[in-house]
Amino acid sequence: MSARTGAGVARRPSPPLASAPGARSIRGYTLLEVMIAFSLLAIGMGLMLSILAGGVHSIATAADSTRASLYAQGLLDSLGADRRLQPGHAQGSFEGGRYRWTLDVSAFQTPAATPVPGAPPAALNGGNDNQLLAIALVLRWGDGKGGRSLRVDTLRAYTPPPVVGP
Repeated sequence: MSARTGAGVARRPSPPLASAPGARSIRGYTLLEVMIAFSLLAIGMGLMLSILAGGVHSIATAADSTRASLYAQGLLDSLGADRRLQPGHAQGSFEGGRYRWTLDVSAFQTPAATPVPGAPPAALNGGNDNQLLAIALVLRWGDGKGGRSLRVDTLRAYTPPPVVGP
């Protein structure tokens, strides 16, 4: 038997690493530890996705509210620009019915002015015939429980048309 082929040579089995003097113990993770780690990772990822989804929803709600306020501002700015402002009711929509609005215009009752002793009666209102109109604009968007609305109340001064006749 030659030493080269190893036939007939008795080999001594090597000792386990943990029992070797001065050797560190090598230990892996158990299946339970790995499952707990993945569970914690999944819970953390779920919470993170939930927070991100809430942020996206808040951004969409803010964008809808901003758009509604811009439509309301545009409607109020255009009042009286194309025709004389008069008491009445109007309604309409934007974006194919996504934003619906109603507008109510009515005479505003001003409190009675206290007469100034010795002043002529025309001086009570400054000598003009201007009157105030109360304007209530309501904008609605969304459907069902998620529907939102914006209400704007304001006053506008106007001069009523002259009375023609005898």
